[in-house]
Amino acid sequence: MIARKKAKFRIVPYRPEHEQALLEIERMSPQGFMVKLEVMRDHFLSRAELFEDYAAFVALGPVEKVLAGGIGAQTPMCINGKLQQTGFGFDVLVDPSARNMGIGRDLATCVRKRYFDPKGLKRQFTTLRAGNLTMLHLLSKSYRNTFLYEFLYLTFPTARTLRVENAAIGETLFNTSLFTEDNKLSDYYEVNESGMGLWHTHKLYQLKVKSVNPVLSGGLWLGNRFIRTNKYVPLVGSLLKTTTIYNLTQDNIHTLPEVSLELYQRGINYMQICCQPNDAVYHALQKSALNAFSHYVVSSMELKADESLTLDVRCL
Repeated sequence: MIARKKAKFRIVPYRPEHEQALLEIERMSPQGFMVKLEVMRDHFLSRAELFEDYAAFVALGPVEKVLAGGIGAQTPMCINGKLQQTGFGFDVLVDPSARNMGIGRDLATCVRKRYFDPKGLKRQFTTLRAGNLTMLHLLSKSYRNTFLYEFLYLTFPTARTLRVENAAIGETLFNTSLFTEDNKLSDYYEVNESGMGLWHTHKLYQLKVKSVNPVLSGGLWLGNRFIRTNKYVPLVGSLLKTTTIYNLTQDNIHTLPEVSLELYQRGINYMQICCQPNDAVYHALQKSALNAFSHYVVSSMELKADESLTLDVRCL
């Protein structure tokens, strides 16, 4: 039997002195393929602090070098009309020089054993881009079973006219909402007269275009499931400021063009809406979308494709 090598790192609770190193790891880990996007935010806990309860952990190597970080939070999820408390894992960062050492796996296990399990959060989940095979593999090693539930991010440039092809969207299985109205969230969301919610993601983080692949002269960018050829390619150095729409219904979907125009006038250049592939929202909006990001809810307990699921917008 081959003995496992002693880990060259240890995992400790997050402390403020880890902050700058974690932001630097994030800067060194751009998102995307054809367009590289750098996350710009003020501090590592910017998303975590908007939940009612959370815990953050950091992996330290020799001479206390910060190698990785990850966060777990308690959040509601609504499945088939029943609200339940769940554990949400997110913002896992690993220094590129420290990958393939098992740090990400051990971080995920740490969040589960030291935070989710003691709080009795039996359903634990995260959201992942469909192409993130590394993280899917990591989770499969940290959990006995994982279950996938697919959804899409539709992205819309507010500088272009948005058209709603068919306002009769009917009931949809996948939805987003905000399950709390805590005072600390007041600067991040608004609800208009139609009941539609606007979650101002750009106040938490923005995306800076680090590089653009030269083959994008035709205009395809950002996603791994392209809807159509577009004539818009972001400029290197530009900032993508986004608002995420939630509480979208048959009664308010027709107001989206006005909402998009208002966001543009405020200097917010992108709007995103989550739906399922080929559902009524997708068919109503896909012709105006710049692209579609294919994502999964990865859950420790079974989520069936035909189940109704509503995620808290803070998890997007």
